[in-house]
Amino acid sequence: MAISKASKILLVVGSLLSLAGIICIIVGHVVGAQAVEIDWKATDQSSFTLTVSGDHCGFSLYMMRGGDCDSVYSNTVITGPKDESRGDFFIGGDIDFYKKCKIDDSEMQKQENLLVLGHFYPSTKSGTMNSLTGDYKVRSSANLWAMDVCGELGEAVGGIMAMLGLLAFAIALIVIGLILCCVGCCCQYGNGE
Repeated sequence: MAISKASKILLVVGSLLSLAGIICIIVGHVVGAQAVEIDWKATDQSSFTLTVSGDHCGFSLYMMRGGDCDSVYSNTVITGPKDESRGDFFIGGDIDFYKKCKIDDSEMQKQENLLVLGHFYPSTKSGTMNSLTGDYKVRSSANLWAMDVCGELGEAVGGIMAMLGLLAFAIALIVIGLILCCVGCCCQYGNGE
């Protein structure tokens, strides 16, 4: 007996949809992997500038493991932008810079061999809770890495959501493809057309 034309079409379409679903899973894996990569704002530098352009939740500063964290913390100075309404500069202690000196078990810190020196928050505009925009200059006795906490969180959440959406779409394609293949197998012997 010959396989019907409708059955052949269903098998081909089902196979192509399943293949497209597998490709979507691979693309989702790549997107998800990129979502957790760190986009450093400064790397291995003792003096650098970080720019704040709107409300901001701050920056985490990292240093190489093995250094004297307490000494590096006390020798790190952060200078904020000038607040025109107050007519002064925020220097060092006026910016909330919290010492952490902790080795986190995150995979990123294991790969980079880093420990968290601390976290600082941008100054606020006089009389408001809004971040003071502009350049924040960091100077330290050791080379540091800086990570934009808000930016990394946003990238990670966005990338993971994109990956999950692609995964759901891929699963739907594979299920539809497999259903079409099953229907094609069930209907493979017809009147020969």
